[in-house]
Amino acid sequence: MEFFKGREVNTGDVVHVYRNLNTGNFSIRCSKTQKVLAHARTVQLKDCTCTVSKSGRDKTLLERRKRVHAWIKGTFISADQDKKEEFNRVIYYDPYKTEQFVDLMVNKPVYHLVEAHFEGSVVYSRGEHALRK
Repeated sequence: MEFFKGREVNTGDVVHVYRNLNTGNFSIRCSKTQKVLAHARTVQLKDCTCTVSKSGRDKTLLERRKRVHAWIKGTFISADQDKKEEFNRVIYYDPYKTEQFVDLMVNKPVYHLVEAHFEGSVVYSRGEHALRK
């Protein structure tokens, strides 16, 4: 994990995590200040809420320009860890294909995750999540 501008993130902090399209890693942002705290190759959160800003998505679709408008809020566990085998459900978001984060196994929107592992271009969960708001 690489801390940003001398800031740090600690286990138990409530953060927003989103894919940084410039670096391919994940940005970890403080949920209160909205300031980026760190960047990491992988991130693990618990008690997660999936958020897509409708107005941000609409603007992205209109301008065909990428911007931060979707993130997952949760309690920070760790970063730069390998994915555990039990994280076998793929949670995916693409503004041009989906309106919300989607569980690819059942092709339904996902709003809450018990635990999440961010890696590559997707989020993995253990299958324990809420498919409805």
